[in-house]
Amino acid sequence: MNTYLKIIDNVNNWVKVLVSFLLVILAVLVVLQVTTRFVINVPLSWTEELAKYLMIYIVFLGSGLAMRHNQHIAIDFLFEIVHAANKRRLQKIVLWISGVFSLLLAYYGAHLTYIVIGQSTPTLQYSMAWAYAAIPLGSVLMLCNVIAVLLSPDQDDPEETAGEIL
Repeated sequence: MNTYLKIIDNVNNWVKVLVSFLLVILAVLVVLQVTTRFVINVPLSWTEELAKYLMIYIVFLGSGLAMRHNQHIAIDFLFEIVHAANKRRLQKIVLWISGVFSLLLAYYGAHLTYIVIGQSTPTLQYSMAWAYAAIPLGSVLMLCNVIAVLLSPDQDDPEETAGEIL
């Protein structure tokens, strides 16, 4: 169990570095796009397309990271009305539902990625499967982090982690 948690935390650290790097590239691409479009008046069409795909990867990989620290947007109404003794049970139910959702999203995302292998992106002419691969990758990362939170012996109180930053 501790080995799994260490592996997931190590993977998460690498994913944080990757997402940070993708975010820097995204910022540079957006500045380049705005500069070429409005200053030079010769827009680069590939920067907009690449920025869109980078944003997709940042969102899906970042959602997996957020799951490890209970930082997803949540409706905490139930946590406020449930007795303290039942909060842990409710948290586990929410995690199980999230895990099932992640598993289904990974399965159908992989299926969708397989379907679009023959299609090309409009400008860059790469396979659309590269863009759609963010769905199963992010979902598997999210599922692995759900499992890590379920196995984690010192789970945080959902109210205490609200608003904390990775």
